[in-house]
Amino acid sequence: MADPPPPGAPSWVFLGVAYLFALVAGVLLAVYGVVSVPVGLRFSGLFVSLGVLVAGVGNTGVSLLTRWLTGTRLGPVIVLVGWVPVALALGSARPEGDLMLRATLSGYLFLGVGLLAPIVVAVVGPARRGLTAFTLPPPGGGRRGPGTR
Repeated sequence: MADPPPPGAPSWVFLGVAYLFALVAGVLLAVYGVVSVPVGLRFSGLFVSLGVLVAGVGNTGVSLLTRWLTGTRLGPVIVLVGWVPVALALGSARPEGDLMLRATLSGYLFLGVGLLAPIVVAVVGPARRGLTAFTLPPPGGGRRGPGTR
């Protein structure tokens, strides 16, 4: 029989919903970001893409929220599980020649910032529950070896 979770630990349902939220938010951020890469503002002749801002602020925000909800390093990475396939699929050319994410500086910045933001959130700072929220049995399976009391 499995040991009960320690006091204050989130339930499996809560963790599942938090990870599902991160996955869905990653997909939505990728779609909205790719669509908004060509849109932006010009400041003194410098084009600032809305898609790059969505990738930076959105991916960082959702990753921070997921890390806070789960307390793990796995939480922010789940955002990438939803974000990367959608961003790369929308960046590939179709047989008709249509392309949503063009090979421009804004397109490359969108991919780079969108990839790095959740990774930085996952790596920086200690996690409350380690890599994942799944508890492992103690080494040795809880059996006592010779010479232990």
